[in-house]
Amino acid sequence: MYQSRKFPAHRVQRPVVGLTLLAGLIAQAYAQQAPVEPAPAAQQSPAEATTPAAAAEPLQSIVVTGYRAALQTSAREKQRATGFQDAVFAEDIGKFPDSNIAESLNRIPGVQIGRNIAGEGTTVQIRGLGPSFTKVTLNGAPFSPVSSSWSSVGVATGGGRDLDLNILPTDLFTKLTVSKSPNASQSEGGAAGTVDIRSARPFDKAGQYVALSLDGAYSQEARKAYPKGSVVASKTWGDTFGILAGVSYANTQRYSKSWEAIGWTNPALTAAQSTSSNRNSTGGGNWTIPAVVPANAGGGLVAGTAIDQAFLLAHNPGVGIDAIDNGYVARLARPMTDHGNNERTTGIISAEYRPSKDLHFFLDTLYSANNAQYERTDMNFVARSSGIIPTNYQVDRSDCAKGCVVTSADFANAYNFLEYRLFREDGYTYNLNPGMEWKLSDKLALNAQANYGQSLFHREMPTIILATQPGLVHYGNTTGTPAIQSAANLDDPKSFGWVDGVTRVQIQDERRVSKTKGARGDLSYGDKAFSVKAGLSYDDWERRIRNYDNSIAYQASTCGNNPSLVLPAPNTMASCTGANTPGASAAALFPGYGTAYTAGQTGTPTYGGSLVPASALSGYLLPGPDGYVTMDWPQFAAATKYNQFHNATVETAATALTTPSAYIHESTSGAFIDTNGDIDLDGNSLRYNAGVRYARTRQTVGAYSAQPDPRNTSAILNGGRYPDVASWIYRDSTYSNVLPSGSVAYNLRKDIVLRAAASKSMTRADPTLLRPGITFTSTSADIGSIGNPTLAPFTSNNLDVGVEWYTGREGYVSATLFDKQIKGLTIADNVTMPFGALAAYGVTYNSLTPLQKVALDARGGPGTATVVMTQTRNAAGHLDVKGVELGWVQPLDKWLPIKGFGFNENFTYVDQKASGEAAGAFVALGVPKKSNNATLYYERDGYMARLSHTYSDGFQVTGANQNGVTQAAIFRESFKQLDFSSSVDLDRVLDRDGLPTVTFNIANANNAKLRYYNQYSNATEAINSGGRIYSLGLRMKF
Repeated sequence: MYQSRKFPAHRVQRPVVGLTLLAGLIAQAYAQQAPVEPAPAAQQSPAEATTPAAAAEPLQSIVVTGYRAALQTSAREKQRATGFQDAVFAEDIGKFPDSNIAESLNRIPGVQIGRNIAGEGTTVQIRGLGPSFTKVTLNGAPFSPVSSSWSSVGVATGGGRDLDLNILPTDLFTKLTVSKSPNASQSEGGAAGTVDIRSARPFDKAGQYVALSLDGAYSQEARKAYPKGSVVASKTWGDTFGILAGVSYANTQRYSKSWEAIGWTNPALTAAQSTSSNRNSTGGGNWTIPAVVPANAGGGLVAGTAIDQAFLLAHNPGVGIDAIDNGYVARLARPMTDHGNNERTTGIISAEYRPSKDLHFFLDTLYSANNAQYERTDMNFVARSSGIIPTNYQVDRSDCAKGCVVTSADFANAYNFLEYRLFREDGYTYNLNPGMEWKLSDKLALNAQANYGQSLFHREMPTIILATQPGLVHYGNTTGTPAIQSAANLDDPKSFGWVDGVTRVQIQDERRVSKTKGARGDLSYGDKAFSVKAGLSYDDWERRIRNYDNSIAYQASTCGNNPSLVLPAPNTMASCTGANTPGASAAALFPGYGTAYTAGQTGTPTYGGSLVPASALSGYLLPGPDGYVTMDWPQFAAATKYNQFHNATVETAATALTTPSAYIHESTSGAFIDTNGDIDLDGNSLRYNAGVRYARTRQTVGAYSAQPDPRNTSAILNGGRYPDVASWIYRDSTYSNVLPSGSVAYNLRKDIVLRAAASKSMTRADPTLLRPGITFTSTSADIGSIGNPTLAPFTSNNLDVGVEWYTGREGYVSATLFDKQIKGLTIADNVTMPFGALAAYGVTYNSLTPLQKVALDARGGPGTATVVMTQTRNAAGHLDVKGVELGWVQPLDKWLPIKGFGFNENFTYVDQKASGEAAGAFVALGVPKKSNNATLYYERDGYMARLSHTYSDGFQVTGANQNGVTQAAIFRESFKQLDFSSSVDLDRVLDRDGLPTVTFNIANANNAKLRYYNQYSNATEAINSGGRIYSLGLRMKF
């Protein structure tokens, strides 16, 4: 069985002690070596290139290129910084087998990434806080592309503030910087930290330069090869003008075989089925056992037999009624296959103009297009919302009073269904970023920058669900992952059909638009010893998510006997049974036709017969490669006129997609002042930064909401009912934040840096929680949920202390302690309010249905009655996140007879503790207690090889109360991944100019799988694997 382990806090001392001892062993070997060699001028920023400190540093006689040079550049940046930051440079990025920016950032201490269903990195989080707490900037300006990935537990992402960075390739970017301690000049919004992505510019390589990369990749799971490549070309004319253009292309083949549960649950026993006074005490109850055995239930059960407690105990020998009541099974136990391709094209154009040594203009542009098409098929054993009858139960423990896991059972009256989904996704992002740097005098400088960006995303997602007839299904869970044996042949198209109340077809689309614009400028005065800088900024972000649907009409024509009349809800249509009676009257379905909403319409509605009748359905199915059928989608789409119905989709407030329609617009005005200095203390440098930032945010949030038309009465029958009234509603708010910050770095020796920082940072509330709107969950209009547009931002008081020892070239040893006190975290609670308070959300007495009005009048009428609404609010408690980061980069030339070996390792430990109000509800989700990255490398004389290992502990993914089970939360198990990268520079090896570098990489060399479990370690929630990716390529520079 799988087990979840907890690690006591004192274990963090062992890595610290180990690093201390190992550092002592290498002290003598490096006592006479210079700490870190400076970078070539082309790799320095203008400020670095002209500072006296940079000019005074001694040059090393050894010239190192490639990966080791990138490590040296990272070490130099880290040593020179005043605050806490880490960076990954182009040689480092480009030579890892990373598919996108998120994967590259995973190499940095304290950084973890979220992964999608194929195991690909998507979102980034820093030091124990979720991805929405991380601010992402592009070339120093806010960046907000829209997309939506499916996470490893089947949840669509992208509705909050987190960004899917898998849309950005690594080829076109030269530097990634993670700032863990903020300063006043940085844009606010990242309580955990800020990630800046720096694109290539022409003066990164003076003169004329062309870099070409061509790769052929092979997906082991997809068993297909695919191309990827990039070209970057630049030219500079003296020191005055330069231009750069680059394009990256990949057509990735995607194939993932997974297993999913979509939650775990138990039956909702009736009083006859359990006489216990503590019945269903653990929650859940997602299916109902019938009161009597239905016909054709299977398993030898006799139709009409009463199913009471005696029946259940007799058919489940060896277990008590608590085991049947509280025994958990997978809600939708299913194998799943996801396969297709994702075509990505990204281009950049950058220009720099330097009319004088003191004046610098730049323009950075980016365009990215992502087009994906993939199919998802899964075969479900259905527990939720079913009428399955449990027999022969076996469970994993003797006491099930607080819950247990079913390890074996035979379910009668059970069925399987095929779920087929086609995804077509299109995303486009462009960004403009002009700016200038002007050194007005030796001590006075002006910087200014603007940005404009727009991003579009569209997902098309038709869904087809077909089912078997009820029968007997064996459920076995001895390994933690249930195995299903059905009486039906699941790979036979004839086993499936249109089943009333189960099968359906859907057309759903989602469209997102995001726009960003802004400007910022600052004026600084001073020199290295002391300077002061003040600046202003304005940032504007707007995003709208819309959902579209035409499922009612599509299902009616496909399998609902194709009536001549299709009406919107709350009118109802015929069930999806594949009926085929052309010419028959549909008057019985629409008794209210010609009245109210359809007043004035005449004639008798008729049926045309289902476009895919039950008798023809099997002709649209094919035996599948995974042991169950799949759809012949092209043939099915043509027969059902899918494109015609898809083109007629309309905006809807109700959707099965996990991201609801929503709008957010934030305009933020900011101002800051900070000081920087460098003081000589007994011959050692003390650098400092101190400042404060003020930000004022005007926020508008909106939702597309539907309410019943008040004209509908009980007298209006089906066919005459008025459709719901849908409209966008908006709410405004304004708030401000004052964010002080300070950092200090002291050179205890030339090669040892002591560092400390204190700051206050913030992250704005999740837009999905800000979304206004009312949803009644009771027909009496007394219970419902309401969004909270007034949620305040989360704030974090941060403290960091660290020490770093630079041993020479790329080598260093570092240790950092950090502490974050986070306030403003949210909880959901019930709020009792006057009914009249709902008018602010568009709900009034006249907007209620007749039944709701009667219930409200019985409670005293609209002026007296109260309602109970579940609403998210900021809690008074706080979350304390503490941790340690350890880093060690070590060349091994001093000890090994073969030169060129070294290693790069980092370790992060995070501990979190909540206190105050609702402390039990606070947990930073997605945070491993321990994480580690390690790389063993060899690079010399044109040969390079690296083996990289990434590890993270298991962690909690969701909050409790999953699917109504009180204690159920989803956890991810520990994860390890190995990547291998190698290259041979034929130019150097063969000593012939113009030859390319040959590369060979393996991503996920150990074929790592992501496994999640639900509350109990033997209750698998999901297992995902993207498989190994092999790539062989050529890289050339001209």
